[in-house]
Amino acid sequence: MRHLALLVLALAACRGSSAKVHRTGSAAPVELVAQPQVADAGVAGTTDEVEPNDTSDVATPLPLGGRVRGKLDPDTDVDRYRIDVAKAGALAVAIAPVDQDLVLDIEDASGALLARSARGGARVVEGVPNLGVTPGRYIAVVRAAPKKKPPAPRKGHRPPPEPAKPGPVYELTAQLVAPAAGAEREPDDDRGTANDVLPGDTATGFVGWSGDQDFYKLAVETLSAKNAVDLAVAPVEGVALELEIQDALGQPLLVRKGARGDGANVHFFVPAIAPGASPFVYVVVRADRSNPETPYQLHAALGNPNPDDELEPDDTPDHPFAIAPDRTVVHATWDYGDVDCFAIPVAAQPRAVDVAFDTPAEIDLAAELFVDGKSVAKVDHPGKGVPEKVGAPVAAGSRAVACVRATGEGPGRKRLAYDVHVQESGATGDDAP
Repeated sequence: MRHLALLVLALAACRGSSAKVHRTGSAAPVELVAQPQVADAGVAGTTDEVEPNDTSDVATPLPLGGRVRGKLDPDTDVDRYRIDVAKAGALAVAIAPVDQDLVLDIEDASGALLARSARGGARVVEGVPNLGVTPGRYIAVVRAAPKKKPPAPRKGHRPPPEPAKPGPVYELTAQLVAPAAGAEREPDDDRGTANDVLPGDTATGFVGWSGDQDFYKLAVETLSAKNAVDLAVAPVEGVALELEIQDALGQPLLVRKGARGDGANVHFFVPAIAPGASPFVYVVVRADRSNPETPYQLHAALGNPNPDDELEPDDTPDHPFAIAPDRTVVHATWDYGDVDCFAIPVAAQPRAVDVAFDTPAEIDLAAELFVDGKSVAKVDHPGKGVPEKVGAPVAAGSRAVACVRATGEGPGRKRLAYDVHVQESGATGDDAP
């Protein structure tokens, strides 16, 4: 029964968290596990911390596969635990939930910070699910989260300070977890350590600690002229996910920031690869906070857009979707955090341009028209589902771009379809010859 309890605790401790602290160490790439298994349990058992253990030279030993009980007494106490790793792998360290707001740091032997879990609040798991490590010594540091300053007392009413109270007993575990198929490999926090992914693949990963970001290298050399890529990051409870696409040189092409508890999506993405350039892009997954319990899933799928369909990226007036000269209607889609811009074909004669948007019932859209990069008209009729129409005179040879964005919140993970209608009329006003 004791072994079963340890396995259950290990699985609970190694399931997902947020932003990544960039590392400069030489940890070897290892594969993250969606459902981790103990690769090297070491000496299993439950022990108690030995005080003093507030510095690395007197840190309490924590064997892989083991569990230690500790207490922050008083709450300004800091507890350190020594973890000795004999082979490269993915280190999973976790604190079971207690009625106290705790912070967990993982340091290397020199004291450099490798990862931090500070999710905020009591009764949550603090942990690092898949830290890439090489043989050596690591230190787990447990401390109480800084308390918020109380409001300033009224003049002449300064209450006596509250005595420091010891925290509840916490339990800390450490595991070296085995790889799983389709899982990310840590470290993968830059383009040089990115995981490979192909259209049709599903990758699993964690935003495992504060500042964590995961890079994926998406090969696009097999895309035909009729193909696009759909990218989707499945929701993770309690975090707002961010999906960024970069070109081969690391320049951002677009960014999608999902709502809290929702995923992030990109529909009909078509990378523009310059002749002779590397045929791949980078997909980066981030979040506003960590979750060491729940993994995300990144899915890349092939799409087959029609000639009237909007293509991404088109989030700025400088990089709009170009409407074909023989088209007056575009079928577009909106995902949470999206901005869509549409370039009207340049004409040799002056004209008046009107662009109408069929607003979906679930959101409120606002439209803006740019001519030669300058904003010339804006419209924002309040209310969800209200159509928007923006227009202005356009001089001969000038470039007109209409952009639309959502105002307010709107549905999170639901993809919405809408149409864009372009109308042009002859010269008017000062533009007449």
